[in-house]
Amino acid sequence: MLLYGATLYVCLLVQILGLLIFAKGFFPFKPILHGFASPSIDQPPAVFDKVIFVLIDALRSDFVFSDSSSMKFTNELISAGHALPYTARAAPPTVTLPRIKGLTTGSVPNFLDAVINIAESDDSSTLMNQDSWLMQFKIRKERESTKKNIIMFGDDTWLRLFPDIFDRYEGTTSFFVSDFKEVDDNVTRHLDIELHSNDWNVMIMHYLGLDHIGHKGGPYSPFMPAKQEEMDHIISRLYKHAEDRNSAGESILLVVCGDHGMNDVGNHGGSSDGETATALLFLSPLLSRTGPSFLNKKEPNAGLFEYYRIVEQVDMVPSLSVLMGNPIPQNSIGVIIPELLSLWSGSEALQLLRINARQIHKLLREAFSEIRTGKINSSSDDIKSLYALWSNISQGEADAEVSTLYEFMRLGAKVLSRTSSNYNMSEMIIGLIITSTCTAIQSYRLLYIFIENSVSWIVFAVINFLYCITMFASSLVEEEQYFWYWSASAWITICVIVGLRSKSYDYSWMFFVPILFVMRHYHHTGQKYAGSYDIVKYLQQDSNSGLLWMLFSLQLIIIFKNIQWYIFKGASSPVAFVGAFIVVTSIAYFKIASALEAGEVVPKTISILKFEGDETDLVFKAKTAFLALSMITIYHFVLRFSEETGRVQKDFLAGIHYIVESFLVIQTRIYVIPIFILYAAMHSVLRRLATRSNTMFPVNLAITTIIFQHFSYFAMGNSNSLASIDLSNAYNGISSYNVGMVGILTFMSNWAGPVYFSTAAASQLAVWKTSSNAKTSSLIAVYFSEYLPLIHVFHGMSLLAVLLACYTLRDHLFIWTVFSPKLLYTACWFLFQQIIIDSLFIPVTIYISGLARISS
Repeated sequence: MLLYGATLYVCLLVQILGLLIFAKGFFPFKPILHGFASPSIDQPPAVFDKVIFVLIDALRSDFVFSDSSSMKFTNELISAGHALPYTARAAPPTVTLPRIKGLTTGSVPNFLDAVINIAESDDSSTLMNQDSWLMQFKIRKERESTKKNIIMFGDDTWLRLFPDIFDRYEGTTSFFVSDFKEVDDNVTRHLDIELHSNDWNVMIMHYLGLDHIGHKGGPYSPFMPAKQEEMDHIISRLYKHAEDRNSAGESILLVVCGDHGMNDVGNHGGSSDGETATALLFLSPLLSRTGPSFLNKKEPNAGLFEYYRIVEQVDMVPSLSVLMGNPIPQNSIGVIIPELLSLWSGSEALQLLRINARQIHKLLREAFSEIRTGKINSSSDDIKSLYALWSNISQGEADAEVSTLYEFMRLGAKVLSRTSSNYNMSEMIIGLIITSTCTAIQSYRLLYIFIENSVSWIVFAVINFLYCITMFASSLVEEEQYFWYWSASAWITICVIVGLRSKSYDYSWMFFVPILFVMRHYHHTGQKYAGSYDIVKYLQQDSNSGLLWMLFSLQLIIIFKNIQWYIFKGASSPVAFVGAFIVVTSIAYFKIASALEAGEVVPKTISILKFEGDETDLVFKAKTAFLALSMITIYHFVLRFSEETGRVQKDFLAGIHYIVESFLVIQTRIYVIPIFILYAAMHSVLRRLATRSNTMFPVNLAITTIIFQHFSYFAMGNSNSLASIDLSNAYNGISSYNVGMVGILTFMSNWAGPVYFSTAAASQLAVWKTSSNAKTSSLIAVYFSEYLPLIHVFHGMSLLAVLLACYTLRDHLFIWTVFSPKLLYTACWFLFQQIIIDSLFIPVTIYISGLARISS
């Protein structure tokens, strides 16, 4: 077994290497034009002297433009013609770092930026060597030897992207989502000084509070209207400053925009309408010259968020550049927004469009050799149309119509935005070969495991095969939850049929039918039915808050009972009661305080107990809960070595499971916690089956665990979209950003269901070994020889299938919105769930439980 175990771990390490090599070839940084655009001698003059760029994180279009918006002053400016409003479509991935890249360079960022976005200390994505409107301001400052500074206050992502560009700055962390107020106050407090200073011509302000509210309470959080009013007040203050300076002969442009939106849960990262629809406004007293003729504000169809004119978010880049008299960044695929052209004369406006068209044509020449050489052999109608349009423009440029220029630029931007990445095919193939070889080695062991049970072999093989096939269909990846719903139903049916044929039939499998039915409708996910009415929606209604907290209390009672019985087993009744009470009370205290802080409805009988507190107090409450769990964990391990109180192996592993369950409850949103009651029922049924099963129980348990892990993952509202990543519990007990701790807490929060069933499986195996006549020498031997091989083969096959799908479908329309996020999620399943939890944490725990002084 030692040799086999070593082989498994070597295979895991080599598979990680294969994954990294494939990722290196699949996620290259997109090629860019190096250098910086030079001023054009024929570019019309600037309209504005200064720009104040206000980025309100997650500013979805309806937060500003809908009738329910609390931004009254901003809407008054729109009605008066002093603000031009747009719904700007952001390209996925809709997370901050790639969107700031898009908002400054005008290019489509690399998908890998979504991963780099999480690493707060990462500096590999700097834009100091890439053209942007910010770099153009810096170059202009150096060229003209002026003392006009560039200043920034807000999200420190700007400091990572532009490390040496700001003359004054203060950064704030973007991931501490529990902070709604101070993170914005730290930006606003600079206004008193900076608005009375005349030594800058660019001021950037990036507010994070609205995004944090979305992550904690969703777009309809009770804190949202107040935050909108706060942002509206800031816009009012900045606009009035612009008015005052305009009277003094200095023109200031105020740009207000969002980097991305949010979905109905408050998360973002995907490509849904809510995540990609952002508000964009240009505000200035000078804009009254543009006229209000295009202002047709119509309430969009539900879920579309389309107000006023629809533009691409990158269109802001060339528009801002020409308004300030700077060259358009040479990697920009944006198109000047038409309404702004009325600020120049007709001939000047036409000249700006020509400059914009030449800049896009330069990008097309670099991207497509056919356009560069003039030899059009492409089967693409778009390439042929672009070549023909440019020929018309270049042959009679002086007479080029505005409509022709816009047609060329918009088609060129569309083609450039979907241009495939520069894949490294050899690295991708090497990664595939390494991964497939290791998976084949892991699969060899299964021939010995399944030789006794052909039914289990057929079921496992069919599930693996069908799951791998689904990875090649975008719709099945988006709606993966249905595969596991069907797999669970099929597996339970097979177990029932097999059981009916046995002499000692146990009806316990039938109990899973109603449980799985409820779980299936607990929290709808995917694309088609995400946000539709489900049990979570029902529990979130104000009228049902009493039921929600009653279920929460029931889960606490279950935790109390289990801790009292398994952790304090053998202790006196008062000690067991007090110990369990402290743990449960600390968890309840923190979750209630968190609910109040997030604006969730809490029954009056609870809220009157004054659970509220500031941010520091909430961190203290979380630390108290974690400390209570740490103390009982130490107690559990200490007693495990005691000669007098040493407990049987199954009780020790059960205790570890219930400690982990308590931790997972802390890391789960309050309205999802009731699902743990269903998990407890499933665990009880499996423990009962363990006492009555034959020698094939470890194999069947592995299949059951794989199915239940994935079933629970989706039942808790997760999906294969980056937008479903829940950061609301990523800072529990943490007062500042720490990538390691935040990563652990984020994983445990999003993978709470799979982790639960992993630790539950260890407990169930111990029950089976104690109750059966298994000849195996130890539980750890059973785990390595009969249970873990199935886990490894399933995740190995899953990883291989996803890599193959990404390789074969690399030119697919949804490669970056569906298949690439799935690759990232599969990597998390493989690295964290399979390796960290199933291959390290569980085996170590089982090994410790089997050491001396524990009877078994």
